[in-house]
Amino acid sequence: MVIINGESAGAKRPFIEIRNSILECLASGQKTINQISGETQINWKTVERHLTYLVGKGWVREAFSSAYVRIFELTAFGKDHLRKNFRKGITLVDKKIIRLHGVDFP
Repeated sequence: MVIINGESAGAKRPFIEIRNSILECLASGQKTINQISGETQINWKTVERHLTYLVGKGWVREAFSSAYVRIFELTAFGKDHLRKNFRKGITLVDKKIIRLHGVDFP
């Protein structure tokens, strides 16, 4: 095993850690898979697979989907899960990337 800056390189993160990182990332509002991947430093394909699981649990939903982009957000159940199971100081924001009726992309 190689250790770089006090962390083992190549060590896999447990599923729970990956999913919690994704949920925490979505606490600040709607995000694309690439945005989540960039902010959490998790490969986009891994993010996509874990989002499938989180959608199945009812904690995340796909807010928008097209041939070019998919946007995800926390559901009410996901927000409740974060409030109950994470540090007390977590801030939930309902920042929307898109708007219906006069669609607006950032």
